[in-house]
Amino acid sequence: MAIKRTLQQWSVEDSTELYGIRNWGAGYFGVSPEGDVVIYPSGENKGVAVSVPEVIRGMRERGYDMPVLLRIENILDSQITLLHESFRKAIASLGYKGEYRGVFPIKVNQQQHTVEKIAQFGSRFHHGLEVGSKAELISAISQLQDPEACLICNGYKDEEFIDLGLSAVRMGFKCIFVMEMPGELELILERSAALGVHPLLGVRVKLITKGSGHWAGSCGERSAFGLTTAQVVEIVDTLKQHDMLDCLQLLHYHLGSQVPNIRDIRTAVMESTRVYAGLVQEGAKMGYLDLGGGLAVDYDGSHTNYVSSRNYSMDEYCTDVVEAVMTILDQQGIEHPHIVTESGRATVAYYSILLFNILDVSIAETGESIPDVLPEDVPEPVVNLREVLQGLSVRNLQECYNDAVYYRDEMRQLFITGRVTSTSGRSSTASPRKRKSSSTRPRNSRTSTARLPTSTTAISACSSHSPTRGPSISCSRSCRCTA
Repeated sequence: MAIKRTLQQWSVEDSTELYGIRNWGAGYFGVSPEGDVVIYPSGENKGVAVSVPEVIRGMRERGYDMPVLLRIENILDSQITLLHESFRKAIASLGYKGEYRGVFPIKVNQQQHTVEKIAQFGSRFHHGLEVGSKAELISAISQLQDPEACLICNGYKDEEFIDLGLSAVRMGFKCIFVMEMPGELELILERSAALGVHPLLGVRVKLITKGSGHWAGSCGERSAFGLTTAQVVEIVDTLKQHDMLDCLQLLHYHLGSQVPNIRDIRTAVMESTRVYAGLVQEGAKMGYLDLGGGLAVDYDGSHTNYVSSRNYSMDEYCTDVVEAVMTILDQQGIEHPHIVTESGRATVAYYSILLFNILDVSIAETGESIPDVLPEDVPEPVVNLREVLQGLSVRNLQECYNDAVYYRDEMRQLFITGRVTSTSGRSSTASPRKRKSSSTRPRNSRTSTARLPTSTTAISACSSHSPTRGPSISCSRSCRCTA
């Protein structure tokens, strides 16, 4: 009983460690002393702690039942604040002359409530939106109120899309068309001339650097989206011919989503900054360097470069980005641009949780059904497993575990090869063949040398047996030939 009580001494701290909530919770989730999962809306395990079971009880009192998608608006505010404050801290410490402008890609979460709150919470930081369709552009125009916030237009652009963006520019929005295909420029110039609006333009360049993580196939020089360096030069020449090179103000690239390795991020920033410097030297006005998405979320809490994690902190990410940009541009005497990132996953990942009912549970066998006396014909690995159980103690847990796994696998192999059946230990083994001692694993001092005898007796003559097929159904249980 003492051993059983020792093994059952499970605490709240043990659960916290087992599920790694401190590692992946990012300070927003934890465990209370009572064992409840709690939410810290302000982050960093500080402020008010909201019990999830209490939230569920409150919903049921009001007549609601699960599944329920629970949104925590404070976490959304906290993440936007953390992103901007981390960049501001890096900019101040390194002496960077530009500013940071974050944008949220609407495609990451298109729910009206989410977009509204991001626009609301981000207004004090000039946090903008990124769109890839006409519907998203209309949504962004209806929500953005800050003229300093960037409205980035990516994706395919037809005439109607361009007209909407030019109308946004006329309304005072900083709406920037990012050209991803060579043919887009001609249509933009045509519609801007027709509407009498001076457009704000950007180019998406294909980098040589290829990142890891999700959507890695959408980056690199073989990417289906973006312009080659030669195509970017052609756009610059075309804008010069139309005396509109001042319209080109942004350079954009895409490294992928959930990029786990900071080295890939830094390499891409350095390459894009080189291209940015070249555009400035060509006479383009520029002013914005858009790094795209890629800021990862540490889902598993391992803090590694695994695809579900990241090997960098928010502060390290911001510092590396700012340092890489200013180092290259300072060497060439080029003014520091505003840094733009399109962090979607990192903005909303912790913001909502799905609550659902448990339909059923699977419980591991506790061993309480093991009989005190084993049948005489039980296979030898079962006998060995029983001895392991009897010799179990707190001091030899690892040893007993290794032995148990060995004999379990041995028993499974006997079943696969047909040497025992699911009814072995109740009647007889499946085959009357001579049973060898299957145990080759060295036994320790705790193990008794007593073994149930294995069958070494030759099969007696019996009309119910076949030399090749073994005992028939008509063979009596008491027949010695089945021993």
